[in-house]
Amino acid sequence: MTDTKELNRLIHESGLTKSYIANKLGISLYSFQLKRENKRQFTAEQIKILCELLDIRSLKEKERIFFATEVDKMPTF
Repeated sequence: MTDTKELNRLIHESGLTKSYIANKLGISLYSFQLKRENKRQFTAEQIKILCELLDIRSLKEKERIFFATEVDKMPTF
């Protein structure tokens, strides 16, 4: 499961738009939203691209964000 809050925080801090990131992932903005909200899964290739775009370098941080076992189920806006 993806830690949506942390991923959104990193996206915001990066200054990249969600549209730009979705384009780099090869998916629509809507598909990117579904994946961020844990309604769909990111592929391994998409996680790799996100890590490059968002400068996620450590395996520990990558696991914490993209393979979270306990995440807040509250919607994020």
